[in-house]
Amino acid sequence: MAVKKGATQGATIFDFIDGVTHKKKEWSSYSDIDQKRFAPFIVNRWLSMRQDFTELINEFQTYTIGLLRPKETYRLYYEFLPASKGFAKYIKGKKDDTYSDKLIAQIAEHYQVSKAEAADYAELLDQSACTRMLALYGYTDAEIKTMSKGIRK
Repeated sequence: MAVKKGATQGATIFDFIDGVTHKKKEWSSYSDIDQKRFAPFIVNRWLSMRQDFTELINEFQTYTIGLLRPKETYRLYYEFLPASKGFAKYIKGKKDDTYSDKLIAQIAEHYQVSKAEAADYAELLDQSACTRMLALYGYTDAEIKTMSKGIRK
């Protein structure tokens, strides 16, 4: 279904963030459909990316996820957060599958560490160190090339 030009599409996450921070919009001013779209988890996530709110949001999320209804969560943030516009740079999670599982397993064995630690070690390895280590365990050049994808040069 096409949306007519000029028609409103409803509130977005950014409208809710603005509503509890710098624009201070009352919960009742949102339509019933918009109120149902309010997701405390997502709002918590976005608000916590502002450094000046991180600790406060961390404390509040104990209550805002599960205990309070969305209306109450919105009201809590509306009342407690200052009326200020701020920039929240989106922080992406660390990509877990950057390196091959086989490489991580070999690093873990070589350094006698957990796979989680081995993934951190892989961040520190350069191409030549990785190649030397894999050659010690008898991997072919083709296997080394495949396994070391993503390792810095």
